[in-house]
Amino acid sequence: VNNTTELICSSSTLIVKFQFKRELSVLNESNLISIDNQAIQIVPLKFSGPKNDTISDTLNSHKALLDKYSKYELDYYKNDLGISLINLNHQWVVTKSRGWYIWYFKVGNTKLVENQTQIQLFASTVIGDNIFTINAPILIGGDFAKAGTIVNDMMEAITIMKQ
Repeated sequence: VNNTTELICSSSTLIVKFQFKRELSVLNESNLISIDNQAIQIVPLKFSGPKNDTISDTLNSHKALLDKYSKYELDYYKNDLGISLINLNHQWVVTKSRGWYIWYFKVGNTKLVENQTQIQLFASTVIGDNIFTINAPILIGGDFAKAGTIVNDMMEAITIMKQ
């Protein structure tokens, strides 16, 4: 965080920057920030392997990759964490020529002893050889519309620079 309205995520190959009109703070947990009391987790996930070279830099190939990625994550939530997914939704959105795969679900029964999360909201995009995901867990009593607005603002505010 450069100041209270700018967030910079960097790796050896690129810099991802968000400029906000809202104040943000960095939380103690890894990759977590708070904007207007809404926790936001930012997760860059490098993808590689033999199929990596078949991913072209087109919106359709990104959409296919992000659809597969979200299914992988949803299987993790269902099978490994034992969470039932209620009202699973997804949509493809293009903003500033960047495709975003938006997916969210209401958290149902879970094996977890304590679960404060009511809804999981994700926005994923492809940046270079990374799947870049913004996750806004909406806690019980939280505001889905507010979280959605914050995630949308982040999608609009993203700037990407190669290093």
